[in-house]
Amino acid sequence: MLFVLMMTVILGFSAIVVDIGIMTVSKAEIQNAADSAALAGAMELPDNPARAAEIAREYVKLNGKPGDTADVSVGNDNSTITVTISRISSTVFARILGMHESTISADATAKVGIAASVPWIVPFVIPKPDYFDYDKVYVMRMYGKGAYLDYPDTGYPRNYNYPSDYRNHPVYRNYPLSNRYPYQFDYMNVYIRKNTNFNDYIHWLEFGYHETFAINDNMYYLGPSSGGKESVDAFARRVSRDPNTDYKKAKVGDSRVMLIPVVESMLKRNTSTKGDVPIKIIGFVGFFIESVHKNSYGESFWFEGRFLENLNVGSGEVTFDTDSDYGLRAIKLID
Repeated sequence: MLFVLMMTVILGFSAIVVDIGIMTVSKAEIQNAADSAALAGAMELPDNPARAAEIAREYVKLNGKPGDTADVSVGNDNSTITVTISRISSTVFARILGMHESTISADATAKVGIAASVPWIVPFVIPKPDYFDYDKVYVMRMYGKGAYLDYPDTGYPRNYNYPSDYRNHPVYRNYPLSNRYPYQFDYMNVYIRKNTNFNDYIHWLEFGYHETFAINDNMYYLGPSSGGKESVDAFARRVSRDPNTDYKKAKVGDSRVMLIPVVESMLKRNTSTKGDVPIKIIGFVGFFIESVHKNSYGESFWFEGRFLENLNVGSGEVTFDTDSDYGLRAIKLID
């Protein structure tokens, strides 16, 4: 009699242990599915909340099991998405105790914020502006002798035409990056890591640097923009590999899209010290190259394109410091 009673207790505990193990595995499965769905949906935020919810549900179907139910909700400010998945799990041994099934649930919330860490950056930086006008075409100004010889008072690159009324236009006249002409930017070449060689620089210029950099990380001064043949050809190869010419359809990973570190200010163009001057990153910005004009390389080269607003770089570290907001977004699980 005692043996029979002990066996009943042992079988009861065995039932609990085995079925708890099964439920633990199911819990992990639906938690992973919820995490994946929330991150995937957040890629569409903040611009397209309806599409974000749709994608999240699609991910639940792909990563869950038949019978799973999902509840998807987007926050009022379109910056968060929450996915809750429920699954009915049938018991195996616990049936002898009258437990035939249990409901397991898991939820995940992903939030969109300002990108605080970015992969695939290019090896040059640009200075912080008061703002970026995401509706305007920008030209990268080349400071070589050709620009000054062609337009000694303005520094225009050869063959580039600007609106004739820019001197009186209130937007152009007050544009913060330059008192020479509107909608231009210059860049400063940097060593992404100390003591890297020129071949590394060209490779990173064309393909981006594979590791992640973050706000407050340092880069190191290499030199001013020059428009040299190797650099210009790297920009041109970016354009030639990417058939998309619509910046509104641009996404991270496209060849035309460059992720550029933003710094407080650039060093003078005649700075001679290289490799030892740290330059702190204060943010990141995306740029879509529309066209590259090689011309005579170092004398009259320029490229033009648009800065990108709300470009999502995927999962990564985020910040909500608006002083670091230059248009790049990242997503992070917060729950």
